[in-house]
Parts: sequence; structure tokens; C-alpha cells
Amino acid sequence: MTRFRYSGLAWKAFGLAFGPRMKLGVRDIRVAGIPDRLPGHLPLLLVSNHTSWWDGFILRPVQQLVRPDGALHIIMKEEELSKRPFLRSLGGVGFEPESVSSFRALLRDLRQERQRDPASSVLFFPQGRIWPSYRRPLGFLGGVRLVAEALAPTIVLPMGLHLENGKHPAPTAFVSFGTPIQVERQGPSPEFLEQAVSDELDAIHHFLGDAGEDADKHWPSRGVPLARAPKKVLERR
Repeated sequence: MTRFRYSGLAWKAFGLAFGPRMKLGVRDIRVAGIPDRLPGHLPLLLVSNHTSWWDGFILRPVQQLVRPDGALHIIMKEEELSKRPFLRSLGGVGFEPESVSSFRALLRDLRQERQRDPASSVLFFPQGRIWPSYRRPLGFLGGVRLVAEALAPTIVLPMGLHLENGKHPAPTAFVSFGTPIQVERQGPSPEFLEQAVSDELDAIHHFLGDAGEDADKHWPSRGVPLARAPKKVLERR
């Protein structure tokens, strides 16, 4: 029996019941660099840094921008999922990070779900826990490569996610997509994906450093990528 229980109706019910409360936690979502013309017959693996409890709910509408009609499955700790069982109907899939057998079961289930619904999306946070977006290195764990290989052939979408209050009581979520990565068999290394996500976070931080409280006014159109942050040059002594 599959553990993948995504329900579009459950998401609609969640939005009606908790939408106003979520607005208190996250005021708005701004997205840059949305890729276009992604193949509809391949699953998407969305890889992001993990900056708050809200991240799964924030990235749900972001996922709909690239795969409007597809299901979203969010990989999370079984401990957290057990506290809030309703998250299972929203696509939550639990595993125990410290258990090899639990992770193997997750990979098996991902392969089965890929066969059942090749147009679905999977959201994975390779940091394994919540950290501020400025943490360097991000500390991606090796399991992300195995998740990509379980879904292969697949498209991996690296994303940077940052929350910033600016001049508002509740923060705005700023999301920037990196370049899509097509995986046929072997998944990208965690170091490669960590650098891809770090680059998007650096671009967000660079933008906010220039725009300040006018970030909403100057944020680019959804399909336009952010300008790259200048690389720091170490001074010779």
C-alpha cells in the first residue's frame, strides 16, 4: 500500500481553513527565474534550503507555477508527520533520517510512485533541519543524490528560499529557481546541488541588499532570473 496520499481537495480545504492564519506567518511569495517548457512526462524533484516550518506550504504554490496540475509530495521527518497526521493528505511522506531501513523504504516507495504517476513533484530539503538562509556551507546530506536516482529519469530544480520582513509585520518569501538539471540515471552530487542552491540564495541576498524596503517594487517578473551576486575576491597579504 502506497504512502503517497496527495489530495487536491485536502489542499483546498486547508487553504479555506488555514489561509488567513498562514498570511500571519508569510505575507506574500515572490518568485524569480521560473523555468519554462519543462517536459511534462518526467517527475520534478524540487531541492531547497530549509528556513522555516512554513516552507512546505510556501513552496506548494511555487510548484504549481511549473507543474500546475501535478501532485506534490513533501519528504519530511516521520516524527513531525506523526504530530500532524493531516499533512499526509497534503502529500507529506515520512521517514526516519537516522534509520537506514526507513530511508531504503522511502526510496522504494519513490520508485513505485514514479511508475504510478510520472508527472508528480517531490519536494526535498537536503539540510535535514531548519537553518537560516545565510548559513554557509548549507550542509546538504548525501541522500539527495539517491532520491534523484530513485525518481530518474527526472528533472531536478534547485531553489533558494529566504524570508524577509522588510517594512511589513509578516515576512515575504523570496524564491529563486536555478537551472533545471536533467537526470537520466546518476544523480547530481550533494555538493553540486548545495552550490546551485547557495548561488540562488546569494542572488536573493544581493538583490535585497540593493533594494532594501523597496524589494517588492523592484522584484523581477517571474520568468526573469535574478542578477548574480558578485564573487568576493580575497585580498593577498
